[in-house]
Amino acid sequence: MREIRTIKIKDIKPNKNQPRLDFYDESIKNLAQSIKESGLVQPIVVRQSKDAYELIAGERRLRALKYLGEEKTEAIIDNQDDEKSANMALIENLQREDLSAIEEALAIKKIMQDGSYTQSEVAAMLGYKQSTVANKLRLLRLDDKIKEAIAQNVLSERQARALLKVEEEKRDEVFETIVERKYNVAKTEEYIKALEQKSSTKIKGFSANVKLGINTIKQAYDLCRKSGLDGDYHIRESEDDVKVIIRFRKQG
Repeated sequence: MREIRTIKIKDIKPNKNQPRLDFYDESIKNLAQSIKESGLVQPIVVRQSKDAYELIAGERRLRALKYLGEEKTEAIIDNQDDEKSANMALIENLQREDLSAIEEALAIKKIMQDGSYTQSEVAAMLGYKQSTVANKLRLLRLDDKIKEAIAQNVLSERQARALLKVEEEKRDEVFETIVERKYNVAKTEEYIKALEQKSSTKIKGFSANVKLGINTIKQAYDLCRKSGLDGDYHIRESEDDVKVIIRFRKQG
């Protein structure tokens, strides 16, 4: 049963399941100014915990209210058990807060682990396609340096997804090039596509049938990816043969 009350801000404790990792001062100041001019359009959501309240959703709004020096705020009281509260906090923040792609991916992973949900089930909760959830989770396979760049908005989600197509041993070098040259999304995808094409032209000394077979396998792999399957595709060439390596991950 939900109800709206006016409560003291000092009585609100942070939520340990908050998906946001970084809060930028300028963003909070802008939100504070908006609240000052138009009021709190959407109340924060809390649940009662003994003599205090635990925040479920609205971390940025709460910080903005504190910045304004407010002592009280309207809040939606939603008393739920720990698991439901944790899932609601994550889902509401995913839907309403301006999270980075990495924060989204970590929150989705936590929802799946804590609630034993599948990608499809989480996608339904969030109003996403299953392939969208799979793509976001794939970002967590990137190196920490690249994930940090995504979290700091140095690299966009689409650029990061393009980087996943690059072989792991070459990914760091390609990432450095993209950042150094300040490539946008289109230029990043064009650059990585050119690298893929360059790599495929290295296959020499094989019959046209072998090349056709490799291209057919790549097309089939691309179709699987479009259907939401999470995997990797690599070509390994030696003096005697060429290996096409495809790996699909088990769906959660």
